[in-house]
Amino acid sequence: MCEGVGAKVKALHRTKIGNLSVKSLKIGEWRYLKEEEIKNLQN
Repeated sequence: MCEGVGAKVKALHRTKIGNLSVKSLKIGEWRYLKEEEIKNLQN
């Protein structure tokens, strides 16, 4: 997206995705979403 408008990104840090906080995850770490989280994202 940034490249499409000619912007260069030096670093990118995501702290939230929708209502989900990802602050507790370490770099490179992931987890499965809970059923309730999936339902909230679908609404």
